[in-house]
Amino acid sequence: MNRSALITGATGFVGSHLAEHLVQTGWAVRALVRRSSRRTLLEQLGVALHEGDLQDGAAIARAAAGVEVVFHLAAVTFAPSEEVFRAANAAGTRTLLDGVLAAHPRPERLVYLSSYAACGPSRASRPRGTDEVPAPLTAYGRSKLEGERVAREAERHGIRVVVLRAPPVYGPRDRALLSYFRLVKYGLAPVPAGAEGRTLHLIYAPDLARALARAADAPGGTYPVAEPVEHPWPALIDSIARAMHRRPLRLALPVPLVRTAAALTESIGNLAGNTPAFNREKAEEMLAEAWTCDLSRSAVLLPPAEATPLAQGMAQTVEWYTRQGWL
Repeated sequence: MNRSALITGATGFVGSHLAEHLVQTGWAVRALVRRSSRRTLLEQLGVALHEGDLQDGAAIARAAAGVEVVFHLAAVTFAPSEEVFRAANAAGTRTLLDGVLAAHPRPERLVYLSSYAACGPSRASRPRGTDEVPAPLTAYGRSKLEGERVAREAERHGIRVVVLRAPPVYGPRDRALLSYFRLVKYGLAPVPAGAEGRTLHLIYAPDLARALARAADAPGGTYPVAEPVEHPWPALIDSIARAMHRRPLRLALPVPLVRTAAALTESIGNLAGNTPAFNREKAEEMLAEAWTCDLSRSAVLLPPAEATPLAQGMAQTVEWYTRQGWL
């Protein structure tokens, strides 16, 4: 018998990769989708679509009834205020939990996709451990940490919970980093001053999809998951430039200028009725010393030998962008 799952956020970047992976590996997949969501890929994959959102506990209960695993990926990553983040990422997870508990029969497991932002930045010389007290830097991080806590309440009802904390995710279908790729295409690579001393983990979207799928069988707990390499910012830029066969001019931006540009971009976005990918929160994340975590327990989800190297992942991403006419 096929294993079965419900995905929230399946029409999003990471969610689409998870849906694709699960279908390809024989799972029967359902997706909770809003009426306005783009559904073409999910329909092509044969995913069973259930209309609803994270404010509709009854719809969640119907969609979750009888599945083995719920993968909760739906989240707001850009928002104009902390209240909006909390409404989506914390209160939305509360509604999801209520729906899961009301489902009959109930799912056996809940997999919650969180973020490094929930635990906060690290020191360049010492990755952050999962046992350390979280210190989120942004409203987004605080809302995701609160979502983690809500998700873990399912354990009191006999549902096993696995939390994955992911660093920045890149790969085909991603739009968040697309504007930077376009800058490199035109010969520019702006970076914050002092970027050579800042390090971060990254993860390729198909790798994260496989890690999420493995979480369906992993012991309960919290797992950071990433390519096990600490990349300095210049290495990230070099990988993008090589994948695009460009030699961009690097522009070292003073820290005050980065913050001013982020505030200006955010203000313009607010006037236009949207929240841009580059805003004050993202600027503060960029300026942190490091975003790395202790991955020693995470091999059960993403064995180091299976992690896609940055150069390979960037090359595949650029190839996909080019085929789609995005670059």
